[in-house]
Order: sequence, then structure tokens, then C-alpha cells
Amino acid sequence: MREIVLDVEVIESLTDNYIWLFVNYTESSAFVVDPGEASAVLNWLKKRKINLLGILITHHHPDHTMGVEDLVVYYDVPVYGPHNSPANCITKKLRENDDLLLHGNRFSVIEVPGHTSDHIAYFSSSSFGGNHILFAGDTLFGGGCGRLFEGTAHQMHSSLGKIKRLPQNTLIYSGHEYTIANLNFASSVEPNNDKLTKRYQDDCQKRNMNKPTLPSLLSLERDTNPFLRVSKESVISAVHKKFNINDCSEQAVFEALRKWKDIF
Repeated sequence: MREIVLDVEVIESLTDNYIWLFVNYTESSAFVVDPGEASAVLNWLKKRKINLLGILITHHHPDHTMGVEDLVVYYDVPVYGPHNSPANCITKKLRENDDLLLHGNRFSVIEVPGHTSDHIAYFSSSSFGGNHILFAGDTLFGGGCGRLFEGTAHQMHSSLGKIKRLPQNTLIYSGHEYTIANLNFASSVEPNNDKLTKRYQDDCQKRNMNKPTLPSLLSLERDTNPFLRVSKESVISAVHKKFNINDCSEQAVFEALRKWKDIF
């Protein structure tokens, strides 16, 4: 029996998007996540003689879906996505706890509204090289979270809570390279967070070498991402100092933190 070689590859797209591919190199096949453009994906697949088996959509924004129409012209494949999405390209509608088999590995659907009303993420219950996988779209970023275009702060806080409870050895594959800007903000919230300082230095070095800062481990996000740390005294204190809020509940701190980031 041949050993199955699986990997996650990245295509840099548009201004700062990442298109992720879950690749089975043994079978020369792949699933693509959030193709914001088709040409880059087609070139990547053709260069390596890899066949496309399916398309996974996390939410309907054009920079995550614009490539779907052209891709399905070349490859007659299913397009998976949120059941309540306005995107008309989706052929397989998914809900919370639905399962997909990708290269024989089970991925569960997690509904994570906030950035948009229709946002979902894809989580691997299997582990690869000792780590789980989360295709997070624009819900959780390196050091930050998505803006609230359609959903509410309550929804986003709840969605991030779902992600926060996943295994700590989960690799977060986000839809954009926003890490350095996010860590600049995080450092203003927690200037004395040594793990955050170390991460900022490490990720700046990666970007200086034109390397992605993603994926990141969930354990690292819990230690350095202020949006996952709204119960920490250091974050509560910073938000109170900025806005003089009286309500120090996690929800209130999260909402104030998101507003702070929007004007940072």
C-alpha cells in the first residue's frame, strides 16, 4: 500500500489574500479553499499536473469567490459553502456539524458568523503531522479577527469562542496576510506580553523574507491575539483605560476592542 502524502499549499492572490489548497500528492489531486481568482489556481494545478476535486467557500465576499466561475468551467467539481450564502456558485450547501471527506479525511463545518452572516470554517478532526487544520476564512486572523461587515459583535465573540475551544494544536489557515498590522495593534493593547513581543519579531522576520506568517497555531493565538484574550486582566485594563467602560464582561470588552481596532 502506498503512503498517502497530504499537504496544505498556499497561493498568494490579489493584494493580500491567501488561497489554500489541501493536496493529495499521492493521487495528484486537490481541494481549493476560497479561490478569489482562477488564473493563479489554474496555473498552479497545471504546472504540477494536479486535478481539482472540489472547491470550499467560507463566505460570499468576492475576493474569496471570484475564481469559482472560471474554475468550474475547467473542472466539473462541487462547490461547498454556507447554506445561507447569497453566493449563487455554491452547489453543496453546508450547515453546522456537517461533515466532508477530503482525501478520505473528515472535516467538520463550524458556523462562525460575524464577519459576514454566512461565514463557516472547516475543521479537520484528523490530525496531520500531529496538528489539526482549520480553514478559518476571515473569522480569525494571525493576531486579530475579521471586521464586522454583516454580523454583530456578539456573533463574532461567540464564533471565536467556538474556535478557541478547538484543540490547541490546530493550525489556523486564514484568508489574508494581516498579521503584522494586527500584532501592531495587539502590542498597543498588551505592551508587556513577552510572547506577543517574540511573535512580532518572528513574524516580521518572515515577512522580510517574503514568507507567509500563516498558518499559526491556536495555542499561539490564545497567547498573543487580544480577541481571544478578552477575559485577561491585561486586556480588560487596556480597554477600560481607552474607553472608560464600566461593563467588563467578555462580551463588552470584545465589542470595545473591535471598535478600537477599527479606528487604530
